[in-house]
Amino acid sequence: MKLKITLIVLLISSIAISQNYISINQSGVIATDVTDKKPANINVFSSWKTHANMIAYGGSSLKKTILNKKKREVNLLETQPKVDLVKQTYKDSEHYPNKIVDGWHSVIATDSYSYCCPAKVMIKNNEIKEFVLENWSRLSLPFNVLSAIKKGKGLISVEFEEETLTLELYFTNDLVQPSIVDKPLDSGFVSFWCDSKKIDDIKIFIEKRYYGQLGAAFSNQPECSANGTITIELKPAIYHFTAAGRGTINWEGDFEVKENLCLSYLLNKINKRD
Repeated sequence: MKLKITLIVLLISSIAISQNYISINQSGVIATDVTDKKPANINVFSSWKTHANMIAYGGSSLKKTILNKKKREVNLLETQPKVDLVKQTYKDSEHYPNKIVDGWHSVIATDSYSYCCPAKVMIKNNEIKEFVLENWSRLSLPFNVLSAIKKGKGLISVEFEEETLTLELYFTNDLVQPSIVDKPLDSGFVSFWCDSKKIDDIKIFIEKRYYGQLGAAFSNQPECSANGTITIELKPAIYHFTAAGRGTINWEGDFEVKENLCLSYLLNKINKRD
């Protein structure tokens, strides 16, 4: 019985050691765009398809939807009813604010055609100072104001590589009374690593998307984004991962990404899938 209890304690201890959160300074963490496109931020460099430190970030639904013309046409039947509902809700309102109070606000952003999604904006002196998609600060996009906020509605343009998109912003939550919301979520990170030279060729997949291959073995827990790890910047949430060694899935499970923390995730023989 004592032996059984000891084994259980050792197992729990090994799991705790293999997964723990590290406080980080995000300005010192280097991000990589896994789309292989030229980074928009000069602080982002690409080490994609190498064994160097890699941090990947997700793309926005705006970029995926608007710039893909074929997908835009397919989504039109689904999106147009949403656009009509937003416009009708705004039109039917019996009250429109004279100004939007300072702070973060939820808006509906739409091109009145194929895109209609929630966003967040920072307001100061009734002016839009920041535009963020998907409630994630990483997706704060540059924009130009085309029309000042009037009666709970604004107009901006967002620039992409190939075109400029005009978006109407509807402050539907602020039509009756001011509605301040929480700021967008900051990024979190997960850093996969291994401690055995015999464990090589480990490929990392998150939500079935390939992120790279481990490039080194560590005798001690490495820093977040150390060379040889696969370190990924993500929106705080729960994700599913698989790790395959030589074509076989050897590790699999869920992990939680937390704001401003890096989850250090050790892949070794102890937590290997049976």
